[in-house]
Amino acid sequence: MHINKLSQEIEISGIDKKQIYKNRQFESLIVAVEKGTIVPSQPAPADAGLYLISGKIEFEIAGKKTLVETDDFFSFSEGELHALKALEDSKFIISRNLFE
Repeated sequence: MHINKLSQEIEISGIDKKQIYKNRQFESLIVAVEKGTIVPSQPAPADAGLYLISGKIEFEIAGKKTLVETDDFFSFSEGELHALKALEDSKFIISRNLFE
């Protein structure tokens, strides 16, 4: 077993990500996004779940914008077009399938 203070392992500067766990079935990443950063629309490479540790982001899936705030969780499916805009400095964990 390994215990980490995840939110302290990554700095907020633009957008940065770090893999925190991976096995044959899924991986988890911690992502830090600086306020004002925009990630353009792209298809999701796999089914995924996102947990917002801190901050506030506007997440867009299939053209619908949703406000995501600290302690929110949501999921989306492989192939769905998604984008985000950081409304505040934010950190989140995303876990996604690795099945091919």
